[in-house]
Amino acid sequence: MRLSLLRFAAPALAALTLAFWTAPASHAQDSATRRLDGVITRVDRDMIFIRASNGQPATLLLASDATITAVRPATLADIKPGRFVGTAARPEPGGRWRTIEVHIFPVGAWFGEGHYPWAPEPGATMTNADVVAATVKASNGEMTLATGGQTYEFDVPKGTPIVAMEPGTRDLIKKGAHVSIRRAQPGAGGSYTAKNIEVTTVPNKPPR
Repeated sequence: MRLSLLRFAAPALAALTLAFWTAPASHAQDSATRRLDGVITRVDRDMIFIRASNGQPATLLLASDATITAVRPATLADIKPGRFVGTAARPEPGGRWRTIEVHIFPVGAWFGEGHYPWAPEPGATMTNADVVAATVKASNGEMTLATGGQTYEFDVPKGTPIVAMEPGTRDLIKKGAHVSIRRAQPGAGGSYTAKNIEVTTVPNKPPR
């Protein structure tokens, strides 16, 4: 049984954050692909022009049958029985973890399940797992995740970025939207191709 118990009240992935990570998708990326994040500056049919997070321009040719994921702000209350989350976290004393961001994955999705090092920050981890328990105390949350026969306890401070990931449409792909492509295939001159893209139009970009 993937989910045994949920005790959740509202207070943030990202997310993930997913929201991540992202969300987070599997930590193991194909060596021929790249992570691409940025803001859309122009759209010409399937060609998307992006100002990447490093400030450099990039162009992305999106496959006609590409999967589009919408990323929206969420709260602890959005975690429901049967959901699966990903969280980046820092270690705390006593074997607990302090969340950096939380991603709520689409219903029925179990991306990159496991508990493993999170490369952007030494000592941090990414845990993609079922929620088995959660509470809120004075606007700060606590949650327990289970994966691989192990359980992990997390403190979720007030203000932690939390995002929910849902099926999206091409209407989301427009100027000003923030995009994240986890497996962009690089080409010549800063160009990329991709079959999957995450999009959000909220003022603040989703978690890493």
